[in-house]
Amino acid sequence: MSKASTALDDIEKIKRIPGIQIFDTIKNQLKELVKCRNPKVKFKENPEIYQHLIEDYLQGRPIESIGNWVYYPWNNTLIRLLDEPEFIEIRTNRNKYKITDAEQNSLSRKIIGVIGLSVGQTVAITMAMERIFGEIRLADFDEIDLSNLNRVRTGLANIGINKAVLVAREIAEIDPYLKTTVFENGINEANIDAFFTENGTLDALVEECDGLDIKIIARQKAKALGIPVVMETNDRAMLDIERFDTEPKRPILHGLVQGLDVEKLKSLKTNEDKVPYMLNMIGIDDTSPLLRASMLEIEQSLNTWPQLASSVTFGGGIVGDTVRRILLTEDIKSGRFYFDIEEKLTKSPEQPKPYTYEPTTPLSKTDMNEITSSYPASNGVSLEKQQIEELIELAHTAPSGGNMQPWKWYAKSNQIFAFIDESLATSFLDYNYLGGMVGFGAAIENILIGAQKLGLEGRYDFVFDDKNPLVAVIDFEPCVEPSSYDISLYAQIRERGTNRMLGELEPIDNEDFSSIKRATEHVEGAQLSWIKEKKEELGDVLCSVERIRLMSDRGHTDFIDEIRWTTEEAETTKDGIDLRTIDLTETEKAGLYVSKNYQVVRQLRDWGLGHGFETMMRKAIENTDRIGFISMPNGSRRDYFEGGRALQRAWLKATELNLGFHPISPSTFIFNRFIHQQDDPQLNPFKNELEITRQKFKDILNLDGEKGEIFLFRLFKGKEIRTRSLRRDLSNHLFFEER
Repeated sequence: MSKASTALDDIEKIKRIPGIQIFDTIKNQLKELVKCRNPKVKFKENPEIYQHLIEDYLQGRPIESIGNWVYYPWNNTLIRLLDEPEFIEIRTNRNKYKITDAEQNSLSRKIIGVIGLSVGQTVAITMAMERIFGEIRLADFDEIDLSNLNRVRTGLANIGINKAVLVAREIAEIDPYLKTTVFENGINEANIDAFFTENGTLDALVEECDGLDIKIIARQKAKALGIPVVMETNDRAMLDIERFDTEPKRPILHGLVQGLDVEKLKSLKTNEDKVPYMLNMIGIDDTSPLLRASMLEIEQSLNTWPQLASSVTFGGGIVGDTVRRILLTEDIKSGRFYFDIEEKLTKSPEQPKPYTYEPTTPLSKTDMNEITSSYPASNGVSLEKQQIEELIELAHTAPSGGNMQPWKWYAKSNQIFAFIDESLATSFLDYNYLGGMVGFGAAIENILIGAQKLGLEGRYDFVFDDKNPLVAVIDFEPCVEPSSYDISLYAQIRERGTNRMLGELEPIDNEDFSSIKRATEHVEGAQLSWIKEKKEELGDVLCSVERIRLMSDRGHTDFIDEIRWTTEEAETTKDGIDLRTIDLTETEKAGLYVSKNYQVVRQLRDWGLGHGFETMMRKAIENTDRIGFISMPNGSRRDYFEGGRALQRAWLKATELNLGFHPISPSTFIFNRFIHQQDDPQLNPFKNELEITRQKFKDILNLDGEKGEIFLFRLFKGKEIRTRSLRRDLSNHLFFEER
């Protein structure tokens, strides 16, 4: 900047720069100056008065001697301006009296810092336009990309320019008398003190950066120095205010990041890694469904979280207004505030509601007694109460869909009656109770194995039909010669568990595969196939079906109902899937939590997206030696029951061999529903995809006819089971006839 009266030589040299653009509007500025100073004068009626008032202002000085020349090298432009006091007078004239002269003078001595110049650009420019600071410090290490232009107001010629530099230039083009200090490397441990305190301490900080560690570090510094912090999130126009100047003991980010390791935040490399921490900072449950749905698409169909120019502009105005009020010592409270335009202006259409199950009455002891009253007595061995309890405890350890344990046992005379409690058998996957039959087969196999340990041989009749909930009747006779093979499996019953850990991919001995196959095919009709060469192809099918399951209305409801989100919840219910049993990254945990919201999942479905739901299944497939597929000759309920027995034997043998065993079978049950229940409203939205996927499934497994597609599992050398799913107390499931 050169004084017009003292640097004429320099100005002349600049004027000779090739291609330079020169704007000398000093006469126009003088006209505006006298107009601002004489608001009562009717200039339109007396335009000649301009000249008289300008001459009075000049007091004989030549017009060439006043003002300053400003050279902008980035666009080769030379502009002549009035001197600073007059320039500011005109610039702020339209601020009156929303900002008084005294307030404007006070603001002119303030120093504001802005970290993050994407959203921060609009904030900084807004504050510069209102002239609510004397100095602004701008920090951002990033450069302008084409994708930034959906929300950053700039031109294509500025692609590749540092964002902080760009904003400094824009402010200089608005008001070169404002001081700007640029930190092109962003904020780091080496320069943070300079940013906050060099040549004067910040009066306010606006934080809009993507670096989660910097969000914390900057607030720690602001708190230590008593500097208020303002942030706007661009979702629901959420405004965060932290008045460390008036509340020095206030926890940063309202206490949401207590105990968070800053060093861990520094190590985060991708936007996907940042998601869980970002959601925690801004409050998952208070974000819009659109943002939550978008978060699930990061590194799927999105690189990072979406932002819009309208929201950025709105947010910039809110932040600028808030900072000004804080600097003018208005009573602005700390807290989190929402200025949600959609909520204020639009009448939201009625949102689709999640699927709900009609409640059914639990099966009672009276019901079981009545059903069994006409059942013929057995000539088998009478068991003592303790023996029955021991056998049912073994049955109780068996797997069941979603760990819902849908069974009830009624001991009467010398028989044990196995019932399905339909109030606990509502799963979307349990089409025609086929999934339930697999669980019952596994449970009764445990009873049969346990009976041999007691010197008994168990016998069962499978009687389940649509008339009543009785599944099977078990009685016992003396065991002539207990199977040593079964006795070896007995030791694994209480050790068996679902291993959802990923571990490391290591080869498994062929003999182990053979042993598991023999154990499985001990059940008549059962077949076990191993899939290795086409594992990835099958994985694609399983991933697609898993996504469909979680995005269907009933499947989503099941997911919400089955997951036990906290240790307390798991220990209280003693059923469902304990979240701790799933090998999840922090990002995946956050994704699951976000997915609890039905509107989020429905939005993804409407977009035709949701492939993030495939991630866990895909990782599981990638971390397995091969996939096991258990089948039976037919697809009747009895076949699924017998298939459950075969499954349990395979699982126990794998446990004996210290191999990880992880069910990955939603596809077999989804396909059952798809094939046999036409026009299922739950699956119709995915009909075309399911038809294609089903054919791939059949081709990979060489399926034909009515074969019972019982179960799929992954087998691997994995880590020890970290957490086991709990079981309800036996008193909830075992009942004795009163005598």
